[in-house]
Amino acid sequence: MPSPLITEHRLMVRSTDMDADQIVNNARYFEYFEQVRLEHLVALHLFQRPRAPGESRRSFTLAETTCRYRVPLRHRDVIVGKAWTSMVGTRSFQLAYELSRESDGVVAAQGSSAQVWLDEDGRPAPLPDEVRASLVRSMGDEGSRSTPLPE
Repeated sequence: MPSPLITEHRLMVRSTDMDADQIVNNARYFEYFEQVRLEHLVALHLFQRPRAPGESRRSFTLAETTCRYRVPLRHRDVIVGKAWTSMVGTRSFQLAYELSRESDGVVAAQGSSAQVWLDEDGRPAPLPDEVRASLVRSMGDEGSRSTPLPE
């Protein structure tokens, strides 16, 4: 069985990510997920900025995003962010995320996001065949998995 594509991206906690308790503010984790999400979509050739001339304006939007906080992150921690495709539907797809400290491998947070494909008027639309095929291939087992990978 082919293995799934898991995109890894290194991030560093900045001083501006901290809250009054000197740990990473909870909202920043969603920004980390966003950075890893974009890297994953680039790896799948589904995302490019700026848009190529003549490229369709069709795209996706976030419908839901979650985060489970495991341990705090602190200033100058190096994070290994991971993203993978966890589900592909007719009009939407889900990605899963994991953030770990590089120094000791401890998982700091896990999350997910649901993306909905939009037509030119901003309404939900079926995933284009090539987008759906790329997402399904990235799952490694032709899309039969419906739960996230590493836990």
